[in-house]
Amino acid sequence: MKSLSVLILAAGKGSRMQSKLPKVLHEVGNAPLIYYPIKLAKNVGANKIVCVVGKKSDNIIDKIRSFSDYTEIVEQPKQLGTGHAVLCAEESFSKSNETILILYGDCPLISEKSIKELLKLKNNGVDLAVLGFESQNPKGYGRMIIDSAGSLKKIVEAKDATQEESKVTFCNSGIMIAERQTIYALLKNISNENSAGEFYLTDLVKKANEANLVVRAISCPENEAHGINNRLDLAKAEEHFQTSKRLEALEKGVTLVAPNTVFFSFDTDLGIDTVVEPNVIFGPEVSLKDNVKVKSFSYLEGCIVKSKVTIGPFARIRPETILDEGVKVGNFVEIKKSKLYKNAKASHLSYIGDASIGEDTNVGAGTIFCNYDGVSKHGIEVGKNSFIGSNASLVAPLKIGDRAMIAAGSTITDEVEKDSLALGRARQINKFKK
Repeated sequence: MKSLSVLILAAGKGSRMQSKLPKVLHEVGNAPLIYYPIKLAKNVGANKIVCVVGKKSDNIIDKIRSFSDYTEIVEQPKQLGTGHAVLCAEESFSKSNETILILYGDCPLISEKSIKELLKLKNNGVDLAVLGFESQNPKGYGRMIIDSAGSLKKIVEAKDATQEESKVTFCNSGIMIAERQTIYALLKNISNENSAGEFYLTDLVKKANEANLVVRAISCPENEAHGINNRLDLAKAEEHFQTSKRLEALEKGVTLVAPNTVFFSFDTDLGIDTVVEPNVIFGPEVSLKDNVKVKSFSYLEGCIVKSKVTIGPFARIRPETILDEGVKVGNFVEIKKSKLYKNAKASHLSYIGDASIGEDTNVGAGTIFCNYDGVSKHGIEVGKNSFIGSNASLVAPLKIGDRAMIAAGSTITDEVEKDSLALGRARQINKFKK
C-alpha cells in the first residue's frame, strides 16, 4: 500500500490582502487559513505533512507549531511559482512508493469528501488526478480542457485561453495528486518561459500527456475550491464556512431560531436539543452538552457548558469557565475563569472572575467579584447553598462557607464562615432637614 503524504503550498505573499499579516494567517471561523489544509491532511490519513513557506515566515511557522508540531516546514527562498515551490520540498519525500497530495494554504473550504474522491480516482489507475470545479462565472480561472475520452489534456490560464477555451466552465482548483517519482520527473522538464518568469505547477498536466500518462479530473462544489486572494474572498469564505456550520448544527439536532444570525468557530461543539436564539456568537473552544439554551446577544468562548444550562440574554462567558448542570447565567452577566457548580445562579448584572461557586448558590444582581488587586489575580471560593445579596462586592482572596448569607450592598474582605450572615456596609443615618 502506498504511503500518502501531503504538501501544502503557503509561500504566497498575499499582496492583494492589503495587510501586514501573511495571507495564510488571516482567519475563517476564528482559525488561520493554514489550519484547514493541515486538518484536512490529518483527516484523510496523511503519514507526512510538509508545508512550503516563504522567507522570513517565523510567524507562520509559530502558528503551525501551535496546532501541529509534526508538520515539516520547507522554505522557498524566492517566489518563482508553484512548480518551484514543489521542487523546494523534493528532499522531504524519499519513499519510492510515496503518493503526494498537493494542497494550498489559502483554500480553507476543501472537504474531506472531495479529497477522498480524488484519492479514489488516483487509485483506479490514474497517474495524475486533478480537482476541478464548475463555475457559472469562470472569468479569471484556469480552464480544464477535457477530450472526448474523458482525459484532462491541459490546463489553460484564463489570460492565455482562446475564444473557444474561454467558454469552458470546468475550472482548475490547483489541487492534484500523483506518485512522488511522477511529480518530480515531470517538474524537472517544465519551463519558466512565460510572462511571469515562473514555474507553473499546472504545466504538469501537459508534460504528463506528453509522457503518455493517464491524466483525469473530477469536480467538487465551486464554494469549496475558492482560494483567498483579497478581503472580499475572505468574507465569502467566512460566509460559506458559517453556512456549513449552521447546517451541521441543525442536522445534529440543534435548534437555531434564526440561523443566519448565529456565528460559529472552527471547533464549536453543540449537544442535541440545544436551543440557540438569534444573534449569538461562539468563539473558539466552546463545548455545550445537551439541552442547553443560549439566549439572544450572548458571546461564548473557551468554556464548557453542561446539560440543562440557561445562558443570557446579553451574557458573556469567557475562557476557562465551566458551567455545571442546571446553572443559570442571566442578562448582562460576565464570567471569566470560574466554575459554577450544579444549579448555581447568577441572574442579573454581575461580574464573576477567578471563582468557584457551590451548588444551589445564588449570586444577586449587581454583584462584583473583585479578583484583581492591580498587580495579580486572586480567587474567591463560595460554598453550597449560599446567598450573595444584590450589589455586593467580594474582594479576593476570599472564602465564603456553605449556607452563608451576604447582605445586600456589602463589601466583603474577610472569610465568611458557614451558616453565618455577613454585613459589610456603613450604618444608615437619617437626619431631619432644618
